Amino acid sequence: MFQAGLVGSVSGYKSQLRLLIAGVALLLGSGGQRLVGQAAIDPNVAPRAAALERSGERQMAIDLLGRYLATAPDDGRAWFQLGRFYLFDARDWHLQGHRGDPDGLLYLDFAATAFDQAVRLAVDSGIVFRGLAELERSFVFVEDSGWAIGGPSRIHPDTPEMPAFILELGANLLSSCPAGGVLLVGSDLEALSIWYDNLDLRSREILPIRPDRYATDSIYRRRMAEAMGIDPALPVRSALQDVASRRTLCLTPSADSAAAPALNWKPFRLTRVSRPVTNGPDALSLTELLQATRQGSSVWVRDVRHVYDSAARFNALLCSSFLPVFGDAPPPACRP
Repeated sequence: MFQAGLVGSVSGYKSQLRLLIAGVALLLGSGGQRLVGQAAIDPNVAPRAAALERSGERQMAIDLLGRYLATAPDDGRAWFQLGRFYLFDARDWHLQGHRGDPDGLLYLDFAATAFDQAVRLAVDSGIVFRGLAELERSFVFVEDSGWAIGGPSRIHPDTPEMPAFILELGANLLSSCPAGGVLLVGSDLEALSIWYDNLDLRSREILPIRPDRYATDSIYRRRMAEAMGIDPALPVRSALQDVASRRTLCLTPSADSAAAPALNWKPFRLTRVSRPVTNGPDALSLTELLQATRQGSSVWVRDVRHVYDSAARFNALLCSSFLPVFGDAPPPACRP
């Protein structure tokens, strides 16, 4: 159907993407029937590709998956690995100063197409990583157009919906930062959950910042410094120190404290804030997480729980809310 990993000009990568999409269309057009000559799934291919990538041979891993998926297109784990590798390529493009062919958006097109197949084949993490591909696309949009235009918006109307307990996490994180605050986000999961609640981002004028990206990507730094009204030449800690004189800074549970300025941080719900905040009418909701925990329906429950557990390390008041919900498995910080 297609062969991934073609090296060369931008036109070569675009041809590769067309072949990839054409192959997927052929597969879907088969009406769910196995294609003539289709090989059996080899459960060793996806782990082999992952091992190659870890050893620094990502392009070799992509080539391996491309040749394999051309004959075994029903291997969801292989599609998922292929999507991950293209997502990594897109992030490397940022680190390399947005130089090189293809550009980050084309890598994300590759990633999204592969993740779509992983979702179709019921790979548990497929939908989350499909969302991460769109989140990465939004970063490119912000870097191109600025936060006011590209920030709290979704690029594609068919952006997949996230599991409800991840959306619930985003709502809880946003309600833990006052209106007009700057929210320092530490993990992909936190960033994804917040971005999906874009209506709340808009209405409350909260500005989410990835300090790691701010420190390493000059274009992202320039655009976000513009949104905060500060000098983009300032290093991340000095930049945030400047912002703190005008806006409340909020640290998510996974945020790197080393990137934050030395301020009198105070716990507030799931975050730590740079100045006192008055409690509002919003309350933390754990209903969706509790239901997902009981159903055992997703591997991402553990990662979401880790965010809440980390928050309890900084805010002992959360224990009174967490103990009735989590029962015999409260956060470590809440155990006797």
